[in-house]
Amino acid sequence: MRLPDSGQPSARPSSRTLTSAKPWFAWVGTALLAAALAACGGGGSNPPPAAGGGSNNGGNNGSGGTAPPAMLASIDDQLPADAAAKADGCDFLDASHCMLPFPNDYYTVADAGTDTGRRLNLKTSSMPRSQIAANRAIDTTEWNRNDGFSPGAMVVTRVPGVDLDKSGAPRLSDLSASLKSDAPVMLIDADTLEQKLVWAELDTNSVGTPEKQSLNIRVAKSLEWGHRYIVVLRNMKDAQGKAIEVGPAFQIYRDRHESKLDFVNGRREHMEALFATLKKAGVARESLYLAWDFTVASRKNTTGRMLAIRDQGFAALTNGTPAFTVDTVTEDPTDLKIARHIEGTITVPSFVVTPNTGTDIMPVVAAVGPYLQGKAPINLPAIKTAFDAIGDKPLPLPHFKYASATPGVNDVPVQNGTMTVKYMCNIPRSALNVDGSVNPARISLYGHGLFGRAAEMNGGNVKSMGNEHNFVFCATNWYGFSEDEIVPSVFAFFDLSNARVPFDTTQQGVLNMMMLGRAMKSAQGFATNAAFQMGSTPTSVLDTGELFYDGNSQGGILGGMFMSVAQDVQRGVLGVPGMNYSLLLERSADWPQFASMVYGAYPDSLDQQFIFSLWQSLWDRAEANGYAQAMTDNPLPNTPAHKVLMHVAYGDHQVSMWAAEIEARTIGAKLYCPALAPGRHPDANPYFQLSCMDNATGHDGSAIVLWDSGPGRTTVPPQGNVPPTTGTDPHSDPRSTLMARAQKAAFLKTGGSVVDKCGNAPCRADAYVP
Repeated sequence: MRLPDSGQPSARPSSRTLTSAKPWFAWVGTALLAAALAACGGGGSNPPPAAGGGSNNGGNNGSGGTAPPAMLASIDDQLPADAAAKADGCDFLDASHCMLPFPNDYYTVADAGTDTGRRLNLKTSSMPRSQIAANRAIDTTEWNRNDGFSPGAMVVTRVPGVDLDKSGAPRLSDLSASLKSDAPVMLIDADTLEQKLVWAELDTNSVGTPEKQSLNIRVAKSLEWGHRYIVVLRNMKDAQGKAIEVGPAFQIYRDRHESKLDFVNGRREHMEALFATLKKAGVARESLYLAWDFTVASRKNTTGRMLAIRDQGFAALTNGTPAFTVDTVTEDPTDLKIARHIEGTITVPSFVVTPNTGTDIMPVVAAVGPYLQGKAPINLPAIKTAFDAIGDKPLPLPHFKYASATPGVNDVPVQNGTMTVKYMCNIPRSALNVDGSVNPARISLYGHGLFGRAAEMNGGNVKSMGNEHNFVFCATNWYGFSEDEIVPSVFAFFDLSNARVPFDTTQQGVLNMMMLGRAMKSAQGFATNAAFQMGSTPTSVLDTGELFYDGNSQGGILGGMFMSVAQDVQRGVLGVPGMNYSLLLERSADWPQFASMVYGAYPDSLDQQFIFSLWQSLWDRAEANGYAQAMTDNPLPNTPAHKVLMHVAYGDHQVSMWAAEIEARTIGAKLYCPALAPGRHPDANPYFQLSCMDNATGHDGSAIVLWDSGPGRTTVPPQGNVPPTTGTDPHSDPRSTLMARAQKAAFLKTGGSVVDKCGNAPCRADAYVP
């Protein structure tokens, strides 16, 4: 049994002050009574009262009168039979799944030591269990370090039989509908009462199992760090247009039913305060089908680990420059674009540790290997047998090193020696003039794709970019999401208890990329080595005046995070980017290969949708979604402002173009207009809240440009949570387009800007087919 909080926030506006509450022993009588009523007891988790005041002492409208409203007869017997037994770890408002609705402040406790005043308190015993990894429940330890949920929260619940069109719910095709005062689905800032930009959709992957179909609410612009939000569902209707009956648990609160259950009554004051806040926002309680609230994690909690390893890492460098080697220098006279290819290593501070447990994980690796190599279908029974052999033994998987083994919300990693990281660089032929003198090249980091490698920098489009516009590109593997980390990630796919592994290592990977950039830019770095000096009079080919970034696919996605924390880079191009992963995964043609592992472990559709939302709160530490609010002109501490150019492939099969639009809204990017030919975009109201840049003068700021490969090549993508399956994938077309590269080059220079390279018309990729 869990005792209620020893202190809980008051009805709090933005000050988030804490009030003292009953000492723990004053709750004992209540706790013992609950234990008598329910076999294992429980009283919920005491989420904070809603901002704006109000309590169950209010008038009939819950706005704070002098006499309590009359209570209706008890409907306790309509609650699920196990509601009391599960109340300590499951929210009883949604009987379809233990953890729904989610995210939810019901799963938090008061904590005066956090920036939000809350801390997650998810129960491992209530989590979905892996059907592959020894029936293990998801270990919630790492989530419970957080002081709130994701700013890109995927809100998940279930409304049996709901028809979103009949209900008039806001859809992806017209986001403006979510801002209407009578919107059936709303997300409201509990402090400002502002309605947020959202859309609602049903999980289309659960077709055939309607009892497992979730209602998902997506944010179209990131929520603000540290704010609390109220989810509103009202006037829900079925396919016949008939009102859907409210569940008994919420009905108890909405209609003020009497209850004899302490775990129900312990939440009533909070719910009354929530109704009072909604009344101020113009939402009548009698219209509600369901309402609850959740707190978004603070900036410090989301970004603090990455900033800590960045600041510690650079402070540990001698002369501010990482040590490096040059191991090979290759010149290929048949390569008309690259004059010299260089490979070597840099030594960087490490903040990860790989425990040496002696556990043999090779049977799992052997069982999964043929599937990952595309040689055989996935063999779930064989993989399960391999996991059964491991049992509960600790796994030798890399993760952050902390000073204490006891988890704390504000813990930051500590250095664990150093690691040696490989890099490669290409010097273009344009860095040499015909008379043998050097034409110093701009310097840029290159970010590769999903589970790829630095050698993607040798692709034709990157070589062309370098030679056409005189760039030296250097790259290193994205540690955490390169081909070398696929095995640790497999263990996270089959058992979400290991989710921290790829996210911790990816943050180290971003640090590694910044360290490579410092070696490129520093006066004590690459420019001092003979390998980077050419010409009849050996001279450095590196123009170290300014360092840039250019990345594609995963390099565009992680590039958003990189650009948010980089100190040596202020301009970057994000090729075919997007955020957040809870949106991206199911909409990507890359996902099915990984989905076979995740869904094999968690086959229940409601488990899967809950997991996407749960996952995001950790993934935020290692992707653009957690950092985007600070990417451009509202920078993080000790970080400069940045400007980014987003190049999006219309109808991209791998990175949803809608995920790029979310990112553009969040960072304040301007839209190149006309973005597409009339009628080409499937939305009835496309690009809502994205204003057009000035094509005539060029845009000195961040921008998003769509590149269309044409209706003869790229078909209209589906709007549901499934990937495009028709037409040709245009994912690589923007970077392979001459004018797109010219636009990038005009931006990636000192004093650069986003210029119109499309003649004031929609931008067409070179692969365009009418």
